[in-house]
Amino acid sequence: MSVDAMIAAAEKWIGTGEPNAIQQWYRERNGADYNGNFAWCDAAVSYWATRADERDAVLFGHDFAYTVAHAARFKAAGRWHAMTDGIKASGIRRGDVIFFDWDGSSEIARIDHVGIVTGVSADHRHVFTIEGNTADVCARRARDVHDIAGFGRPEYKRSPKTPDTGGGTGSKRPVVSLSKLVAAFEKDAPREGTPVSYKPTIYVENALVAEKLLAKQYADGHAGSATRSAYSLWQERCGFHGTEPGGDADGTPGMTTLKRLGLLHGFDVAA
Repeated sequence: MSVDAMIAAAEKWIGTGEPNAIQQWYRERNGADYNGNFAWCDAAVSYWATRADERDAVLFGHDFAYTVAHAARFKAAGRWHAMTDGIKASGIRRGDVIFFDWDGSSEIARIDHVGIVTGVSADHRHVFTIEGNTADVCARRARDVHDIAGFGRPEYKRSPKTPDTGGGTGSKRPVVSLSKLVAAFEKDAPREGTPVSYKPTIYVENALVAEKLLAKQYADGHAGSATRSAYSLWQERCGFHGTEPGGDADGTPGMTTLKRLGLLHGFDVAA
């Protein structure tokens, strides 16, 4: 699903302060009412959706700077979910557009702020987000239920499927099997000179090198401790937390983070 493209568009702006190019982009499209250093959290969501080619799903074809109007549009489309039953019961998930009321209500008219969901903590106590205009920058945040008014669920496009390449002819992109990759990671293969237990591991390692999380000398096809540590950093970058064994960022690949890596670096993922 191109929810990954939406989140990738947001991640490129992490650390951006103000004034910024998102504000300028919104001003050029929507006029002088947006001169100066205006609040840009929803302008950022509008920008990311435009770059991800998801304007219909996220914006219903419009730009938004006013969070109340944006949430109301989700409601009019039947895609609004008020946060009245807690994080777990709400079913909030990666890619949802999350709206906040700092006073703790779930009323659309009182919404203050907006972001994009990147994940939910294993204990369902926090929702992980990327937000523009949070303390005047674009940043990752962990939000608890008190601040969440509700969320809109975009109907994202599905990415076109690429044929399973598994070694056959006519392949365009390599395929990494998640189950085989996890088995290779669990073996914690030794260094150079020993057989590689799963050759497509190299695609994952090369992607981690490209993300500047793994030193190039460790991209040798052996899923060793350096690779596992680098993958843990990738999981954290994707919004997951918990580096202890069994945590969401413990260095063991999962489908969500592996697909995200493949989307950015040219491989597909199979079970």
